[in-house]
Amino acid sequence: MAVYAIGDVHGCLPELKTLLQAVNFHPGRDQLRFVGDLINRGPDSLGTLRFVRDLGDQAIALMGNHEVRALSGLSGRPDRSFSRQMHFFDQAPDLPELYAWLRGLPLTHYDADLDVRMVHAGYLPGWSPETVETFARQLQALLLDDARIGPFFAQHPPTLPDQDPGPTDGFARLHFALSVLTRLRLCQPDGRVVWSIPGRSGGEAFRLEPDSPYRSWHALLDWPGRERLVYGHWAIAGLNRTGRFLGLDSGCVYGGKLTAVRLDHPDAPITQIPCPCYVTAE
Repeated sequence: MAVYAIGDVHGCLPELKTLLQAVNFHPGRDQLRFVGDLINRGPDSLGTLRFVRDLGDQAIALMGNHEVRALSGLSGRPDRSFSRQMHFFDQAPDLPELYAWLRGLPLTHYDADLDVRMVHAGYLPGWSPETVETFARQLQALLLDDARIGPFFAQHPPTLPDQDPGPTDGFARLHFALSVLTRLRLCQPDGRVVWSIPGRSGGEAFRLEPDSPYRSWHALLDWPGRERLVYGHWAIAGLNRTGRFLGLDSGCVYGGKLTAVRLDHPDAPITQIPCPCYVTAE
């Protein structure tokens, strides 16, 4: 059995199928681990969702920020980006089934046999693995709760704090935790979150230059043990292999590549499929 981790797909279903052919993926024998952002911007988000869902136990897909945006919109709080980019849901006769499947996506995944932990974006420096697991369980329970999912998204603040707000009344800390797990890229040297670099827009708001005063979240993370940490989300940083960290978002939807890495054989060659640029100026 082979276990492959795959970077952000963003609806690029033709490229995903080509990638699986390139690694000689065998359903029923091999396993896939998706780092999140299966949907949006690419040519076939609905097809990608159905394809991965139908793999059943052969695949684990994490929740990315685009899945969070979809859940927010489908739960009654569509923002401008949802309304503009995710109209493909209007064409889904199986929307109730897709919505239910999206709600059940995990926020993080740990494989004890491989000693590999996965997340879409990152972990806040200062959080322990136990803290992360606690937040992930609380968030998954909330997102599966019919009575709480709507109010949770309805109360999402327009701006988030730059550090863990600690125990609070209401949803404030879970909003922060969800955003860290699905949106984190940069921090101040003291571990406070930098949601985007001031004065920049688009991907440039997350470009980490050598003389930058900011740091990547993983440069500040100091966890015990030797587990590998696999993430996506950071397209402008591209494929990144730094020590125990493996970043797999290689910008497929922006004309980059879709990447697969074999987790059970870390020294195996990385497989990448070139992709056309599907994103036009917005």
